[in-house]
Amino acid sequence: MEKYEIQKLRDLPIEKVAEQMGMKVEHHKALCPFHDDHNPSMKLNDTYYYCFACLEHGDVIDLVAQLHRESHYAAVHRI
Repeated sequence: MEKYEIQKLRDLPIEKVAEQMGMKVEHHKALCPFHDDHNPSMKLNDTYYYCFACLEHGDVIDLVAQLHRESHYAAVHRI
């Protein structure tokens, strides 16, 4: 896959990708799926996420890779 194609994936709205992966996003916040979260501690910006509790962070590709516990290569193809 070419660099510009990967950049196009990184530019996808992270909230929409998170919702497609089953996360409930409200007001740019979500429950973090990477730890036992009872209050939304994950902040989602346009193309980036950050959890203030477990410090997990990254872009759209990182989010998909972490959610499915797979490589970045597999996550790129999943998206």
